[in-house]
Amino acid sequence: MSKTLIVSDNEILNQLYMINLEVYLGTNVSLVLSTQKAVELVKDNHSFDLIITMNMINGLDSAAALHEFLIDNNFEIPLVVVGSPIKEIPNIIVVQSSFNLQNLLRSCADILKVTAKNMASLDVPDFYAVHSKFLMRLKEAPCSVFLQMKKSSDEINHIMIAKKGSGLTHILRKFSDEGIETFYVNKLDRLTVINQISKILCDFIKNTEHLGIVEKSVALQAGFEFAASEFCLTPEVATEIMSIATVCTKVMEEMAKEIPGLKALLQLLNSHQDGYVYTHSILASYVASHIVKNVSWGGEGHLEKINFVLFFHDIMLAPIYLKHPSLKYEEDLLFSDDLNEKEKETVLNHARLAAEVIINYKRAPMGADLLIKQHHGMTNGIGFAIEFKDDISPLSKIVLISEAFVEEYMKEKDNDPKYQIDLRFINNKLLEKFKKSAYKKIIETLNTIHL
Repeated sequence: MSKTLIVSDNEILNQLYMINLEVYLGTNVSLVLSTQKAVELVKDNHSFDLIITMNMINGLDSAAALHEFLIDNNFEIPLVVVGSPIKEIPNIIVVQSSFNLQNLLRSCADILKVTAKNMASLDVPDFYAVHSKFLMRLKEAPCSVFLQMKKSSDEINHIMIAKKGSGLTHILRKFSDEGIETFYVNKLDRLTVINQISKILCDFIKNTEHLGIVEKSVALQAGFEFAASEFCLTPEVATEIMSIATVCTKVMEEMAKEIPGLKALLQLLNSHQDGYVYTHSILASYVASHIVKNVSWGGEGHLEKINFVLFFHDIMLAPIYLKHPSLKYEEDLLFSDDLNEKEKETVLNHARLAAEVIINYKRAPMGADLLIKQHHGMTNGIGFAIEFKDDISPLSKIVLISEAFVEEYMKEKDNDPKYQIDLRFINNKLLEKFKKSAYKKIIETLNTIHL
């Protein structure tokens, strides 16, 4: 079996790369979190067939450092660099997008001489985990469903609790009452389950046209949760996530048109205590809808693209908010003692990471990846702007202002639960924060938002 070394300190990518390289290429993967650790490991163990490194790790040009180390020590180990190297490096393979798994696997397969026939015959993990809240949407089991049981400290059994075609709801509720919410399906049935859940969710969301705002909000919340849970999985899931995103985007537009005013939307979201990412996105969608209708250059096509962006822009943060439900406000996450360093790095890079996934989605609106990357005012999608310049696109400015409006409201609400939204107060805060005239013209449209 071949041996591959991954050099990466990104927690999400580490899991993604290890699983896919082991499953699809059958290579034995080792992981180190720093360039120095990689150098030490290669010195001790010369037998790696491939090294994959992020271009930058902790501010260090890892690609250049590893290439120089390999050359100086006459190690003929192929080097794959994820991301654009700072300077040109000869005899390396570059995969530009960190979430383009197909390109990464294809490049590594060529190096490791793994053919499509080899890949088809590889052993893959026997069982795939599915959360009960998604399985609950299936009236009948699309395949056998299993419960994972530990037989001993090093042995795990999977016991079938439902066979194909049998009812699911009653038995899932029984286990959920006992605190068991994760179930498993056979490796060969994974895509069948994802496809069926996706189809049911899409049908549910598509058919909300004649439902009330409350029901539409429930449907949207389900779409957000499913997309977030499957977002970083292997490429074949992308089509299903895009189907969810497409129908959710349309419902977001419908809600913005049908809600009688901002206060009604706030009341709805407050009464259901929905997750921060979802609440934040829906409010920003409503505000953005008003802005687009009131800037001279706005149009319906812009609104569709903005809603798509708001569906995906913070999706990398969903697991962090799920793990730390008491935390809010992305910039504050960076200074929280509750987050580890890897989680903080995800926060810092979440715009760039989400944009890199979206650019590979064929059905994404043109330019949506750019808007996601710029939604904190940074052209490279890393960090949060302190001074807001004119070097981002006009639509990115609308997203930025919409989010800032929502955050100002939510902060006031946190300080005073009885707070009633004050447009003049919030807009003055925004004018203090955004100094450039292009931003101020957008903020001025918020004076007429319907409460």
